[in-house]
Amino acid sequence: MRCIPFMLFLTLLLVGCQTEPKTTDTAESTPVANLSKSQLGEKIAETRLQIYDQKTNSFNRAAANNYIAYCEQYATVASDDPEAVKYLFQAGETARSVQQHDRALAIYDRIYKDFSSSPKAPQALFLKAFTMDNDMKQPEKARAIYEEFVAKHPEDDFADDTKFLLENLGKSDEEIIKKFEQ
Repeated sequence: MRCIPFMLFLTLLLVGCQTEPKTTDTAESTPVANLSKSQLGEKIAETRLQIYDQKTNSFNRAAANNYIAYCEQYATVASDDPEAVKYLFQAGETARSVQQHDRALAIYDRIYKDFSSSPKAPQALFLKAFTMDNDMKQPEKARAIYEEFVAKHPEDDFADDTKFLLENLGKSDEEIIKKFEQ
């Protein structure tokens, strides 16, 4: 478990050093309100494949928006289906990937509140704090959520990572590296 904070740090460092992929805005825009559960499932599978083009190293922002919308609607139409929380979680991660941080936060809130009995609920709370800390550069707001996470989910797999992040909140990468070297 002691290795996890170091791995998390390395992951953050590598992600931070990557160049931004290009984004495109071409995709169909389909109204989701009138689609059935099975139609939404098909649209989710279809648009997921359109989000990222490895050949051009680009995100299709319109496809990502459609994917997120389909996932959110699926969770509304089929909230009792175990796939609903999985799709919603993937929608949150997609929103983060295309830097729609406020939308990701709203999705994480929805998972935590509406699917509180799911194992994904604590992860959603953690990712909400992580998004505020890492992506939105709001460490004090993140601190409150990290602390809530540790208080409510002390046995969760992410509890040790959260404690590490709390200890290093606001520190530069260089300061964290120096701490590891000591």
